[in-house]
Amino acid sequence: MLTIFSRRLHWNRLTWPLIAGTVVASVIGSAFAAGWRINVTPSEPVGVYRMTPVTSDTAIHRGDLISFCPPVNLEPFMVPGSCPNGGAPFLKEVVGLPGDVVDVMAAGVTINGRMLPLSEPIAHPRLWPGLTLPMDFGMTKLGPGQYWTYGSGLPKYSFDSRNWGVVERAEVLAVERIS
Repeated sequence: MLTIFSRRLHWNRLTWPLIAGTVVASVIGSAFAAGWRINVTPSEPVGVYRMTPVTSDTAIHRGDLISFCPPVNLEPFMVPGSCPNGGAPFLKEVVGLPGDVVDVMAAGVTINGRMLPLSEPIAHPRLWPGLTLPMDFGMTKLGPGQYWTYGSGLPKYSFDSRNWGVVERAEVLAVERIS
């Protein structure tokens, strides 16, 4: 039989975990609202990043990390998220800017004649049936508002512009400056 005293003890045991959970949820929610994001994939260094939303005045520089919705569906690697294709935004380094010449070859990718390390195109859809990786071998000059991305943390296995081509400025959601 429960007494008033035992009910009060039960409530007291729940009070601090509920308060702690509320505080943690509030801190995480506030950090997310302020633009802080956690990257847990090896494609870029694992860590916490402060992303700034892109506006018409935002300049995007070589070396910046950008968050964007990939223009193709990369199942089974997509994490559910807010992008139009149902996936989460990607975080990649900008290595090509408007006016740069990008050449995608079997040996790797060059930007203005300079080879990116470990940039051979990923060509193993046999390992993942149903996955198609668009590859556009050849040379292209990036137009206004076009960027080339690269998974600099683990380039050999990263899904980046080698797989879907250029990222248009309109697709860029946020930017993180790497100093």
